[in-house]
Amino acid sequence: MHHPSAPLLSLLSLASALLASARASYLNNDLSFGHNNERISPNNRAVPNWYLVGHPDPPEILSNKLVLTPPVPGNQRGAVWAERPLVHSLWTAAVDFRATGPERGGGNLNIWYAKNGRDEVSTASIYTAGRFDGLALVIDQYAGSGGSIRGFLNDGTTDYKSHHNVDSLAFGHCKYAYRNLGRPSHVSIRQTADNFIVEIDGNLCFESSKIKLPLANFFGISAASAETPDSFEVFKFVTTTDTPSPDIAGQRLVEQQHQYGSAENAGQQQQQQQQQQGDGTIPAFSDMPDTAAEKYTSGAEQFADLHNRLQVMMKHISAISREVKDYQLEENRRHDTIMAKLHSIEAAVKVQEGTPNILKDIRSDVRQTKADLHEALNQHVAGLKVAVRDTHHSVLGTLAKTGTGLGKLVLVVVGSQGLLLGVYVLYKRRRTNMPKKYL
Repeated sequence: MHHPSAPLLSLLSLASALLASARASYLNNDLSFGHNNERISPNNRAVPNWYLVGHPDPPEILSNKLVLTPPVPGNQRGAVWAERPLVHSLWTAAVDFRATGPERGGGNLNIWYAKNGRDEVSTASIYTAGRFDGLALVIDQYAGSGGSIRGFLNDGTTDYKSHHNVDSLAFGHCKYAYRNLGRPSHVSIRQTADNFIVEIDGNLCFESSKIKLPLANFFGISAASAETPDSFEVFKFVTTTDTPSPDIAGQRLVEQQHQYGSAENAGQQQQQQQQQQGDGTIPAFSDMPDTAAEKYTSGAEQFADLHNRLQVMMKHISAISREVKDYQLEENRRHDTIMAKLHSIEAAVKVQEGTPNILKDIRSDVRQTKADLHEALNQHVAGLKVAVRDTHHSVLGTLAKTGTGLGKLVLVVVGSQGLLLGVYVLYKRRRTNMPKKYL
């Protein structure tokens, strides 16, 4: 019997593994667009199963891409959000995007998997989003780098918009120069049973075994351009899952959200009707007519009456909860405003209280400096006087020691005159005694 060789066995095992992996990946059409080289929009006005929003203009829909931010002008925002949540626990989301712009262009691209992202995030970036609940994958030129990809998580408790250092909240990152490549970049986000993995162009960016994203969140992409803009284009968004049917837990979450949203909508519609018909106040339970128990002769009538009363009660409780929540938010805002004013007043009072002491210290310093200056000047003048006096006495002494007296001067004058007189007398005598010559 002929046995296959080892290389053939390895090829067969690789082929079986590839087939198994191919069978384990199922396309989710409701959460995808641009796949299979199809047109993104059948009419270039809307993307099926996706919602587009932008400021000041919505994203431009072309045959094979969405232009979230145009090349000009700058300071634009655009976003696309899935209309349906993801109800699978194991999934992969792949995005093909491209960023082009001038040398100093700027902006960012954000890939979201967030609860109520369309309403709570919309066109915001990681720096302008509030208390979102979910994942944000940010692609930008963080810290002056040539490009980076960073991951952020939030459970709805951290307000990113007012946080003092949003960049410190990233749980994973890698460098990636994404601008002006001339081709689309391919980023993949994968949630497995054991890992959360982010890849770029087929290479690992970062991963974590501690992250398990919740069910029933919504996918979305938002982009923002700077004053010198980068143009962000999205070519495709492809979502695949490991199973064709949704998870039971995901279905339950969607049903609960749908029921809660229906109850909220019903309560809002009832309130609007009451505001149109009456004075806009919430009706009290006593507004329902009281009926004697004998009137209900069947269990169905009793159940219907109980059902109606429970519905009214739940609507009242929902309305009261909303009012209490709004009141708490308003009180928190008032409390923050009052505390800020109190802090500013305390700072002003401290400054005012410390001003006299500061002036007193300055006055004493000026007086001390003035006294020290006068004393230094007096010492300097006194030193000059002593030096001048000593110098004068020394000059006088020197002159007294080295100078000629009056007697000596008279003696010199008289002596010189006597010497001249003696010389003259001697000359005369010699002349007289000389022999006379006669011609």
